[in-house]
Amino acid sequence: MLLSESSPRAFFARFAEIYGGTRDVFLMNPQWSADQRREAERLAAAFAARSRDGGSGRVFVASGGSGGKIRFVSHAPRTFEASARALIRALKLPAGTPLHCFACLPPWHVGGLMPFVRSRVSGGKLFAAESFGFHEGDALPKFRGGASEFWMNSLVPTQLRRLLARRDGAAWLRGFDFILLGGAAVPADLLDAAEREKLPLGVGYGMTETASLVALWRLGDAPPRLAGTPLPHAKIALNGADARIALAAESLGEMLLDDGALAPNPGGVFLTNDEGELLPDGRLLVRGRADRHVNSGGEKIDPLIVEDALRACGAAAAMVVGEPDAEWGARVVALVVPPFPDDLAARLRERLPAFMLPKRFVAVPALPLDAKGKLDRDALARALKIS
Repeated sequence: MLLSESSPRAFFARFAEIYGGTRDVFLMNPQWSADQRREAERLAAAFAARSRDGGSGRVFVASGGSGGKIRFVSHAPRTFEASARALIRALKLPAGTPLHCFACLPPWHVGGLMPFVRSRVSGGKLFAAESFGFHEGDALPKFRGGASEFWMNSLVPTQLRRLLARRDGAAWLRGFDFILLGGAAVPADLLDAAEREKLPLGVGYGMTETASLVALWRLGDAPPRLAGTPLPHAKIALNGADARIALAAESLGEMLLDDGALAPNPGGVFLTNDEGELLPDGRLLVRGRADRHVNSGGEKIDPLIVEDALRACGAAAAMVVGEPDAEWGARVVALVVPPFPDDLAARLRERLPAFMLPKRFVAVPALPLDAKGKLDRDALARALKIS
C-alpha cells in the first residue's frame, strides 16, 4: 500500500495501524512532483508484482537517488527497532525508562519516522507537531507531562538555528533531556550557540539505509568536535582505496532495485558515499561526500535530478552544486551556460518540489570541468564568486 499524508498526526495514526503487521507500505512524500510520484508508484507496483509472500510488514522509505530516479530502502520492524534500542543504550537510560519523543521532522523520511519507533519500543509517548518551521510567531508546543519524564527531540540544523533566534527558543529547547541533530552539515557557529545555551545536544551520523544514526557525538565529548562514537549495534570501517565509510549494522535495510527486486548488502556491509577517518579510539570523523549530493535543510538532493529538469526547461548546459549556507547547511546553486530562457526559474518550479529548487542561478561561460570531464574545484570556486 501507499501511505501519503501531509499531516504528521494523520500519518502516524495510519502508520500505527500498519506497523508490525503483514502489509508492506511505501512512504510517499507529499512534496514530490507528479513525475516523482509516478516513479514511486511504478516501483511499488514492480515490487508487488514480484512479491510472493503476500506482504511481510516491510516499510519502504525513500532515499536520495541517482540518475533522476526515486530510490527506496526496505526496512522491517526488527531493523528499525535495532536502531532505536541502540540509541536508548547510548543515552544510558535506566532500565525500563520510557523515551518520550517529540516528532517535528517530515515522517516520510527516516529521521522523522524514528521517533515513532523509539517511543514505541520504550513504552514512551509520541508528540507529533503539525508544523516543522518554528518561525517567529508560531506557538511552541507544550509537551512535558511530568518533571521525571525523559524527552527527546530530533532536529535538522535549520530548525535549531530558527529556534535559537527566537526569544523563547533556547528556554523551550532546554525542556528536552536530549536533542538529536542531523540531516545536514552542522556549522561550527551553530554548535557554539548550542554550547553557550547549555543545550543537551548530540549530532548523529546515519542515513536511510541504516534506519537513522550509527554514530553519535555529544556536546562535552572529548575533542575533536563531531567525532562520533559508534552505537552498540554498528561496526564502522573504511574502504582502503578511497576512505569511504563502510557500515555493518543490525539496522541495515535492503535497496529496492529498478525492477522491483530487493538487493541485500554484499557481506552485510553498506558502502556509503561519505569519506571518513577513524580515530585511534574508534570514533568516526566524517570528512565529506564522495559524490555530489547536497544535504539542504534535512533533504538529500540529487543534483542529477535538478540538472535533468534544467535541460528539460531549455538550458543547454547546466551543473548543480551545493554551497555552504548559514540557515540550510547547504543550498542548491545552478550553474547555467547561456543562452537559456528568461523564465527558466519559473519553468523549473513546474517540474520540481520546492526543496529541490536552486536558491540562486549563476551564468557561467563554461561548466567548471577539467580536461577529463571531472569537476574542477578551483574553477567551481571562481564561478560561485560571480554575483
